[in-house]
Amino acid sequence: MKKTLRYNFRIKPTPEQEAKLIEFGSYARGLWNLLLSENLRRYRYDKTFLFYPEMAN
Repeated sequence: MKKTLRYNFRIKPTPEQEAKLIEFGSYARGLWNLLLSENLRRYRYDKTFLFYPEMAN
């Protein structure tokens, strides 16, 4: 049986780093919601999906 190790880290960002992390998270969430709505629209229209390789392009 293979045993895997797990490490836990806690980051303590500076206020400037924390603001950048929050900004990155909001961009990522916005992009996710945009692609999700595009997939819902495409599925309603012609029953197709965009998968990751097409989305990444």
